[in-house]
Amino acid sequence: MHLEFRHLRVLLTVAEAGSIRGAAARLQLSQPATSAQLKRIEHELGGPLFIRSAEGVKPNENGQYVLRCARDLVVGFDRLREHARSAAEADTEAAAPLRAGGTAGPLAPLLISALFELVPERRLTTDARRSVHTLVKMLSRSKCDIAVFGEFPGFPLPVGESVATRTLLREPVFVLLSEDHPLARQERVSLHELRGEEWVMPEADESGVHAYLHLTCQSAGFTPHIAHVTPDLSVAQILVAGRRAVCGVWPTADVPAPGTVQRPLADVPFHRRLQLAWNTESVPPQLADAVGERLLAGYLALVRQRPQYLAWWEAGGEEFALGADR
Repeated sequence: MHLEFRHLRVLLTVAEAGSIRGAAARLQLSQPATSAQLKRIEHELGGPLFIRSAEGVKPNENGQYVLRCARDLVVGFDRLREHARSAAEADTEAAAPLRAGGTAGPLAPLLISALFELVPERRLTTDARRSVHTLVKMLSRSKCDIAVFGEFPGFPLPVGESVATRTLLREPVFVLLSEDHPLARQERVSLHELRGEEWVMPEADESGVHAYLHLTCQSAGFTPHIAHVTPDLSVAQILVAGRRAVCGVWPTADVPAPGTVQRPLADVPFHRRLQLAWNTESVPPQLADAVGERLLAGYLALVRQRPQYLAWWEAGGEEFALGADR
């Protein structure tokens, strides 16, 4: 018989159990088979390693030396195996693409930039979706690793158990008006002042955007009339410039189109929560934390580039956007 690594574990099991019967149970072998194997190992090593008695077995002097060497070899082998597996897993993780997603808006480009800086060695794939519900499904089904999106109050999006989320900030909705609209002369517009206006909106979807508009306007005493539906902001801008409609816009959007102005709504009746979400099985918490910090820093840089948004931010908006209750 040639001594093999598995035989060292047999010796250690016999020593730990203190009896052939106990070792046999741990090794899931019969007692005679364990006893015979132990004798073959002892023969290969030159003689008895245990003192047998009615109370069990106890290593002799030679056995104590062999067991010390066996423990060192087993511990070293386990460390070797753990290191090799960890290295292989790291190589696999580095080779796998990091799948990023987002919806229309400023956060998706900020997310891509953050990932380029934080994990430059990882291959990156992106999937921008118009439907936030589709994006959330991709996260829950492990088809996307990390994403950013907006969520309206009262309309939470169902994420799976393996998905973690973090609210970055609350973003207000401004109203886009024709530059010759009477309300355009005001610094802020109250929602009830838009009673009787026609609205242009994106198509209704699972995000609850239309229901959110209805509920919020009804709380201000009127039901909004959605006369135009389009996913194209440029179409909405033409309708607004022609005094055919008003619409909500995100304050981080590009400067208003010719013939239009943006105005904040008093008391921030409309807003959304900007969310960072990631699959906890593929994105470590340290990376998620770092991405969140980069996203917030990038967003604040955008605020400083939008004079009207910056004015709102410095006039108390920052507390609303970044407050602890967000």
